[in-house]
Amino acid sequence: MRTERGGRRGAGNQRGFVLVGVIWFLAVMTLVVASAVTWIERSLDGIEQERQGLLRDMAERSLLSRLTWLASTQRLTLAGLTTPDSPAPSLADMDLSTLPVGAELALDGREYCLANGWCFALIDRASRLGLEQAPPVTLALVLEGLGVAPERIAPMLAELAGYLRSQPGRAVVRSLYAPQEVFVLDSWQPWEARLRAAGWDDLVTVGEPALNVNTASGQLLRLAWRLPEDNLALLLAARRERPLQGMGDLAGVLGIYLQQLPAENWSRLASATLFIRLRPVDAAARYEYQLRLESDDLQGSPWQFLQRRSLPRNVPDTDTASIHHEAPGLLAAPLVARP
Repeated sequence: MRTERGGRRGAGNQRGFVLVGVIWFLAVMTLVVASAVTWIERSLDGIEQERQGLLRDMAERSLLSRLTWLASTQRLTLAGLTTPDSPAPSLADMDLSTLPVGAELALDGREYCLANGWCFALIDRASRLGLEQAPPVTLALVLEGLGVAPERIAPMLAELAGYLRSQPGRAVVRSLYAPQEVFVLDSWQPWEARLRAAGWDDLVTVGEPALNVNTASGQLLRLAWRLPEDNLALLLAARRERPLQGMGDLAGVLGIYLQQLPAENWSRLASATLFIRLRPVDAAARYEYQLRLESDDLQGSPWQFLQRRSLPRNVPDTDTASIHHEAPGLLAAPLVARP
């Protein structure tokens, strides 16, 4: 009897150990399967993000190619997006490389949103203050307006002048490659973070002899020329109706404040160098493309890409209202690989 009870107790213990082992095995397998499923889901999410990023890059490059082609062949006019009062084009007088032209494209950073879900902004390089040729008084006002201590401005301008010119009073003998190059100077380095956070990269440029009064931003005109808000608003409204042609137009909107403009180093004409920003309607712009439309290469394309700059995430795309075009046109057509 005792032998039978001992055998039954041993068999029960064995079955208990087997049951515990099975439970632990199932638990471990459940954890393994759950981990594998989680890893697969994360991998799929990463692949989907990469796919979406690739599609955006392809669409952005396609629209950039189309804009570049139109800008270089149509002299910065808006092809395929005619306004209601635009005259009908005469197709008989057009060759196959010419497209119908509508309204003039704005180069002041105004954003155009198209029916294909993309927005773009064109920015004239002359809308930014050229560091090499800017009057010292104007550059000093900009630095002060961006938060530089007044007592530090004179040493900064003196060091910049010495960096650009071999002797005081001589013409510029060195060209800057980018606005950020000034921060290699000792007197400029302590102010780099403050200036760049205040929008330094969007207010100044290199290689431009004059500031275009028709495309310069309201912020830059306010800083550089110290214009009152009322007169500045009149100037911005007047140039939206038609480009300012000369001193007579400026006198009509600035009045007695016209004397605050520098005698030189401003113009009414756009530069041959253009900045382009692109973005989907539900996302921010990531890059600013710089290209020159008057290429010296007779055997190449009529434009030349100069650089691509990454945009900070906390900087707004534009300070002007977007213009929405829902009518079909070449720019608003579905994006393809070629223009």
